[in-house]
Amino acid sequence: MNNVINNQEDNIDGKRDVFISYKRENAPFVTRLYEELDRHDISAWVDLSKLHKEVGEEYQEKIRKAIDSAEYFLLIYTEHKGCSIEKSDFIINNELEYALEKRKKVLFYPQDPINLTTSRIRPYVEKIQWLDTAETARYQLDTQEAVGDEKRLAKLSEQINKKDGFSVFEDENVFLIRVALQRILGKITIFGNYKKLCGTGINEFYEKDQLDICVINKSLFLPVPEKQRKELETLKFFRKDKVQEVENHLDKIKPDNTELKQQFVKFVESHQKEFPLSTIYTHLKDYLKQDKYKDLKLPKKSAFGIDDFINVVSEMVACNFIANLKAGKTMFNGAELGVYNITDSRTTNSEHPCVDMQLYYSDYFTFKCMTEMYHILCSINESPFVIKDIQDIRPLAPFLCSLGLGGYLAAYTNEGTSLMWTKRSGNISSGDIWHFSYDETVSLLLDGAVDNDKHLIVDKDNSVHIDTERLLYRALKEEVGATQELVDEDNHGLFEVGIIRSERLEIELISQAVLHLNSDISPQEQIKELHDSANDGYLEIAKVQFLPLRNRDVLIGRLLTPESYAIYTRMQGRLKDHVGKKVSIGPNTLIEEGCYVDDGAKIGDYCRIHRNVYIGKNVSVGDNGKIQNNNSIYEGVTLEDGVFIGTNVSFINDRYPRAITRDGRQIVPSDWKLEETRVCYGASIGAGSVIMCGVTIGKWALVAAGSVVLEDVPEGAMVAGNPARIIKMHITY
Repeated sequence: MNNVINNQEDNIDGKRDVFISYKRENAPFVTRLYEELDRHDISAWVDLSKLHKEVGEEYQEKIRKAIDSAEYFLLIYTEHKGCSIEKSDFIINNELEYALEKRKKVLFYPQDPINLTTSRIRPYVEKIQWLDTAETARYQLDTQEAVGDEKRLAKLSEQINKKDGFSVFEDENVFLIRVALQRILGKITIFGNYKKLCGTGINEFYEKDQLDICVINKSLFLPVPEKQRKELETLKFFRKDKVQEVENHLDKIKPDNTELKQQFVKFVESHQKEFPLSTIYTHLKDYLKQDKYKDLKLPKKSAFGIDDFINVVSEMVACNFIANLKAGKTMFNGAELGVYNITDSRTTNSEHPCVDMQLYYSDYFTFKCMTEMYHILCSINESPFVIKDIQDIRPLAPFLCSLGLGGYLAAYTNEGTSLMWTKRSGNISSGDIWHFSYDETVSLLLDGAVDNDKHLIVDKDNSVHIDTERLLYRALKEEVGATQELVDEDNHGLFEVGIIRSERLEIELISQAVLHLNSDISPQEQIKELHDSANDGYLEIAKVQFLPLRNRDVLIGRLLTPESYAIYTRMQGRLKDHVGKKVSIGPNTLIEEGCYVDDGAKIGDYCRIHRNVYIGKNVSVGDNGKIQNNNSIYEGVTLEDGVFIGTNVSFINDRYPRAITRDGRQIVPSDWKLEETRVCYGASIGAGSVIMCGVTIGKWALVAAGSVVLEDVPEGAMVAGNPARIIKMHITY
């Protein structure tokens, strides 16, 4: 990943989401932040190799060009000892000042405790927004207001300096900054794209007789380090009710626990060019700088080997579990099933392909260890993990120690909506991995009824065959209490096998089920009633979200995180009460709270519609537009691509408005003449302006704040005043 960072700094052409400004001392943190943003499709420009080595005019010009290309300017700031004044001066005087001069949206993240009352950054903080990476990852305070109020200033400083707050040098803050950027950028960020491995029929779904899942007599269990084991036992990481039954089963079958570990070692050894041990060592050394790993030690670099890599990562994962459990999160070690191999074949009596999946036994601790090692190796070189075909999976089996069962639940109602269902408890943590799910894993089948459960068939060789259709029904019953009778017989129990590469490497069975609900009872009430009757309802919380069926195609090939799904629903106009009929909204457009989009309106892609905006009937808004708070864009108005509308702009669509006619009758649409208004490509209208109907505002024109526009505005002109007059032509800003 470092190579990607170093190479991209010379490539300034094209737009970026964010420019990251920081001091050299923060390079390890910024490196991890860049990697996190890159994994979630947030483009960032960051200079890691040449920072402060050359500060001549040529270098400054490069920095300015990079800032110009970014939508947001993110300042990672510190005042800890050892930072030279020169470095601070360069960042503040050359980067931050330029960003403010160019009116960039600036976000400020304090890497270390600072005193805002005396800090030299205070005058600049007064001008910018605050990026709060506290637990909720939202804007908590308006800094401009807070800095002007000494009480709020003290409160803000207190938050910055909290030991457990967002100033602690932890990867948790990398995650929270990423989430905050996702929200303000309005980007759908995904748990993972999935690649179909092979398919059958038109829809490329696997039916139950075309997908054979077999649990073989192999396992991958990494031991919990003795250093942390006692503390984990005290914190109840090993819950007897979840662990004992699995251990009993494993004692009975005694699976092979050597092959997959040896396979992992061979994988790293065979890719020494891609994963040099010296580079792995350096990455681990950077990770261990975090406070939660302060008691962990690396062996001497000369003696470092692959076993040391495994052991150190195991200790890191154990420390992570301890930290989460102490923070009140509910976490426990449980059974997992990993993917040993996948092959495609043909059934004996049919030309239809059949997919055979072989699974092995594992546990949650091992899965987290392998996930962490996957992260580290990917940050060095991703190429060995590229999966182009089904045969590429077998060498990666150690990294596939969790088989996911994901999917969606559609509930058809009289309103023709598709009800998307997610579940996750706020008290149950799986780190930063969140996804749509019927079930965490098919490991729920590893219970005491292995020999008697109709879901399983046990062969003489101790292999276990799983009926995938019954698996779906069991998951539905466990999670939402839905029985087989409630599920549409013609549209259920289908699986799609895919590989997901995102926060982890995983094979996922993507399933679907369709419920036909009682039209006399609201879908929310029915789903809640079902969920309350589910077996684990006391642990999990079901969140019901509505998504029009026509938009479901947007989700194909993607598994979304809950926060991303929330962004998605906002971009789609959210609830039906906020969107009229026959409305078209671009997939990457962000619509904030308090907005209404009326019948027939069209909004393009990558638009930002801020709070309390009304988009009238048949109004057209092009791509990349931005409409600020408190605006009404009435029928007859067309905004072309790239148009900016400031706050409180008034568009007139009736030259002679009346409430009643001469005879006292209330005005109806047929009583007035609609006059169309057009704002052309790239034009901007300042706050508080009034635009008379029937005018055209030309390309790249600029209407100054408070202007009253009664006539056409030429291309590239700047107008101001009441009535508006041309004050400048051929403007370039």
